Amino acid sequence: MPIKKIVLLINGKLGIRVLRFVLNQSEIQISGIIVNSAHKRTSNYLDLVNDVLGEFDKSLPVISYEGVGNNHKKIREVLEISEYGISALFGHVLPKNLLAGIGCEIINLHPSLLPVGKGADPIPWSIINQGKQGVTIHIIDSGLDTGDILSQKEIHTDIGMNSGEIYELASDLLFDQLQLNFTPWLNKSHRVSNQAKLSTPSHKSSELEDLRAINSNEVASFGDFVRKIQALTFSDGRKPFFVDESGRLWVIDFSLNPNRD
Repeated sequence: MPIKKIVLLINGKLGIRVLRFVLNQSEIQISGIIVNSAHKRTSNYLDLVNDVLGEFDKSLPVISYEGVGNNHKKIREVLEISEYGISALFGHVLPKNLLAGIGCEIINLHPSLLPVGKGADPIPWSIINQGKQGVTIHIIDSGLDTGDILSQKEIHTDIGMNSGEIYELASDLLFDQLQLNFTPWLNKSHRVSNQAKLSTPSHKSSELEDLRAINSNEVASFGDFVRKIQALTFSDGRKPFFVDESGRLWVIDFSLNPNRD
């Protein structure tokens, strides 16, 4: 099998797993690694990436996605020499000028059942809206999470699960689905389905952060309150909070457990 060139756009623990997985594929040559911008990634993420490369005795270009200009020129150059790409919870929407005329087919690992849950933070918004949870691997096109679907699986959850717990399940399931579909995708023997053209809302990260401060006088049904708390409890330690009358900040720790009787 001829060597195939692939670019990785990675973030988080799932990105590290994808990097290690691809490095283990003998028919693959990684043409470049693009990581989240400095303000979005954890402070030690570049070290984690380089540690993995060191395990395989590899020296590869690692580019941080920042602003515009020369940085985007470097990214464009990597995309132009790549045949394939994998975006794993990357956190940035690639602008049209980067993708225009590129022969590289990029798949995106997305933690929702598209077309519902486009954009940032689909898991907490699905909790708030009482929607289904799941994962989708789709081909990136010029829209926001609108490309043809390669794989899609539902995650069965209950009201006792917070965003962080569902995120970990989604990450594991996305990795499993990538492994199952990787070789058929490379060999062009995979099947894709057109994504339903539904008018569904998309969100920005700032929208959810605006909800994190809970008003102590907030009035809601018990179910809506629980869903909001669970939605705002993340695996990275971020939690909802409220400020009392004296100005003291209180972090909200909350859990529901099923009755075992």
